[in-house]
Formats: sequence, structure tokens, C-alpha cells
Amino acid sequence: MTNKELLEKLNSQLKEINELLSLGDLGLLKSDELYATKHRIEDELNSFRPFFEKIEALKIEKAIPKWRNVPKSGIFVQVSESNNQLSGLHILIQELINSKGGSEQIEPVKPPELKITGSTINQAVNDSKILITTQGATSAVDRVHTVLHGYLKKVCDEEKISYPADPTLNQLLKEIKAHHKAFDIKNENIDQVLKSMANIFDKLNPIRNSSSIAHPNSDLLDQDEAMLIINTVNTILAYLDAKFSK
Repeated sequence: MTNKELLEKLNSQLKEINELLSLGDLGLLKSDELYATKHRIEDELNSFRPFFEKIEALKIEKAIPKWRNVPKSGIFVQVSESNNQLSGLHILIQELINSKGGSEQIEPVKPPELKITGSTINQAVNDSKILITTQGATSAVDRVHTVLHGYLKKVCDEEKISYPADPTLNQLLKEIKAHHKAFDIKNENIDQVLKSMANIFDKLNPIRNSSSIAHPNSDLLDQDEAMLIINTVNTILAYLDAKFSK
């Protein structure tokens, strides 16, 4: 097997796991599908061991259990069970891809310590940190979107800025730019950057809805693109929180 063929197979496995995690988060993953797919991927990984160096081969051997759970046909599994069964496998496959030069792990921009916050925002921040570590960036896109959305609503509420029912990110940003004292921007170039920010916000909603695990999507973001979204949101949040906290 060539290195390219091996990477294609590993990336295909990663996509399958992300799809199962997406279904699991929605409570729509059945036990027989979970374990049938997990066991097949484990068998495939075991057959890949000769194509890896000793350390990676031993990681594969250690990750594959000596015994297997018997699925309960037709039963939907709990989110905790799907995460427990798949997160370790997800991390292993990503490490194997990296070892073959398939992708360079992108470090996340450190999330800002938000001065304007609330319970929903705090929970989403904590969830995103855990998901990036345990399941990869793709699984955290929805939570990061929730952080940004909740943050903008909190800013509006604190400043008594009205907004539509069920507002989009762009609608919230538009109201904040129009009515928040912090956005008295005199620099024309910075104003253009802020307008570009609105264009980014405009793309975050469809990305969340069609390419993240917020819904049972089959065409999920790759890890690199997901990390791009997460880093972009963290950078925007750091800027906004600095402006609003003066």
C-alpha cells in the first residue's frame, strides 16, 4: 500500500467517526451501527500496522481491545457512550495521519478570558476546549459558534441594545456597530476590517449548519478548516472583548 493510499483510508475512517459522533450528539446513533463501524475500523487499523514505525504500530495494538461489546440491536446509545467509544479512536487516527505527513496539527489560538460572560457562554467555552482535545476541531465548531452568538447577545443586553427575535451573528453585530459607544471608529482602514468581519460572520452560520456536528451532516469540515474557524472566532472575540471592556 502506498503512503497516499494509506492516508486516503485513514482520512475516510476519520470522516466515518465524525459522522457517528454527530449522530451520537443528537441522540440518533444506534448501538449496532456504532459497534459495527468501530469494530471494522479497528480491524482495518490492525491490518495497517506493518505500514507504520514501531511506536505507531504499538499505539494501534494498545488501542484495540482484546474483547468487544455486543451491540444491542435497534437501541439508541447515550452521548456519553458514543464519545467514550470513539474519541480515543479519533485521536489515534489523527496521530497516525500526522505521522505520515498527512496534516500538520494546527494549534488553536488561545481563547480569550472574556470579561463579558454568562452561564451559557462559560459552558460553551468549556465544551469547546474539551472537544478540541478529545475529538478534534471539527467537533468544536458548533460550540465556538455558540460562544460568539451568546457573547454578542450578552453585549446587547448589557448595553440595552435591541435586536430581532432569534438573531443571526450579523444582525447582532450590525446593531452593536450602530449603537455601542465602543464602535466610534475613526480609522477608515479599521472600519473596512470590521466590514470584512461582517462577511466572516455571514459565512459562520451556514458552516455551522451544513458542515459541523450541530446537525447530522455527512460533509463535515476537515480538521484544518475547522481549526481555521475556531482560531478566527477566538481572534474576533479577543478584539471585541478588549473594545467592550474599556
